[in-house]
Amino acid sequence: MSIRKDIRDTLALAAPIAASQVSDMLTLAVDLIMVGSLGTLPLAAVTLAGTSSTIILLFGVGFTVAMTPEIAARMARGDVSGAAAAARTGSQMSLLVAAILVGILLLVSPWLHVLGAPADVTEVAIPYFRWYVLSFLFRLGFGAIKQTSEALNNSRMPMMIAIAANLLNVLFNWIFIYGNLAMPAMGAEGAGFATMLSRVCAVAIGLWVWQRASLFRPLRMQGKQSLARDERRALLVSGASIGLQITLEVAAFAIGGLMVGWLGAAPLAAHQVALNLASITFMGALGLSSAATVRVASASGSGDVRDVRSAAHVAIGIMVGFELATSLLFVIFRHQLPMLYSQDPVVLALASQLLIYAAAFQVFDGLQVVGMGILRGLNDTRVPAIMAFVAYIMLCIPLGYAFAFPMGLGTHGIWIGYVIGLTIASIAYLLRYRSITNKGSA
Repeated sequence: MSIRKDIRDTLALAAPIAASQVSDMLTLAVDLIMVGSLGTLPLAAVTLAGTSSTIILLFGVGFTVAMTPEIAARMARGDVSGAAAAARTGSQMSLLVAAILVGILLLVSPWLHVLGAPADVTEVAIPYFRWYVLSFLFRLGFGAIKQTSEALNNSRMPMMIAIAANLLNVLFNWIFIYGNLAMPAMGAEGAGFATMLSRVCAVAIGLWVWQRASLFRPLRMQGKQSLARDERRALLVSGASIGLQITLEVAAFAIGGLMVGWLGAAPLAAHQVALNLASITFMGALGLSSAATVRVASASGSGDVRDVRSAAHVAIGIMVGFELATSLLFVIFRHQLPMLYSQDPVVLALASQLLIYAAAFQVFDGLQVVGMGILRGLNDTRVPAIMAFVAYIMLCIPLGYAFAFPMGLGTHGIWIGYVIGLTIASIAYLLRYRSITNKGSA
């Protein structure tokens, strides 16, 4: 009965988080789709601006993610005052980091041409880039509210706000891209402005809920205390480590995509098709990972290693089952799924082959992300960041290059590098979890 309850509770927490993650990913996708009707130039400009800056946003997101295990563990110990202090300090820290990142990106925006895009693409990209980057302030502001809610075992509320923000983004895009409702047609810049407005709305709704929802009442009643200096430093290090972990994995896939681009347009298109399909299933894995963080942090806060192991093992078991199912789907429908993206026979043939590699790394990708989530729940972030650097930067990228070019395997070689990097990361994270819990039970 206990295991069944753990499974139900984990899935109930994970499903809305996964939906929120998909919703977050859709923001840039909606901008691309709606700008795409204006032509190739605006589409290329939004692609350039969005892909070049989103990796910086993901580093900042790490600081909001660090709030979740800290708040959840303190609530499990009955330390409501400490949880409130963690929420307040984490929010302030996230906004400060966001302001620094936004300031840097805005300062470098006039030099966007160094990325190598044609001058006309860069000229259109810069106005979108500035609005999109400015929206990071509000994305991390909402992220602080989101992570606090999830730490309190409520993932539905932030999911609903995220969905509402996406719908508002569609509406604002329609108004400002095309010049509807007597507004000027801003084109690609209008999409950036719309994204910022939708994220402002997400923060406004989140703050309104914070002030009125009974969920947050225990934290609201604690006043305005903050964490002690040593605790603030620990939270800062944790946030930076988590942000680095996320950034390193994204960077490995981004650099892999860059190397595929050296092979030509068709391999790059096939790579993007297979990677996008794998990214969709990854959102489900990410939701399970976030749920594991909350449940492990809560169990850790109560001080019972058996509860920690139970929460971790349930998350691992669910993840393995989910990823085996997605692997099977990729193998069975490897010829049909790419047809959703392209009708080019060369692209379809290569994408169907790459989906075999995607199927091969599904379980390891799931295990590395749930392993990372478990370690975050145990407030262990610095060593995993080093492990991520070794797996993704020292192994995944060099091996992918070696297989692709000196060994002549092309795109297949880069994906073999992905499989190796994710496998090493998953083994390292799970061994780290085992080591920590064995020490705790000694």
